[in-house]
Amino acid sequence: MPENDDLDPGANTQMWQAFVDRADPEPSRSSGMRVALVAAALVVLVIVVALAWLLFG
Repeated sequence: MPENDDLDPGANTQMWQAFVDRADPEPSRSSGMRVALVAAALVVLVIVVALAWLLFG
């Protein structure tokens, strides 16, 4: 049975580099998601502080 290295991204350097380059966009999306999460948390915090100030102020 012959081995088929065509589907193995580690078969040669060019295929491995193409595989790594395809995986690069992932961290930028997660950092954008992190910024959105922090912004949403800040908005929620401001709303809670404003409601507390109105109720107890």
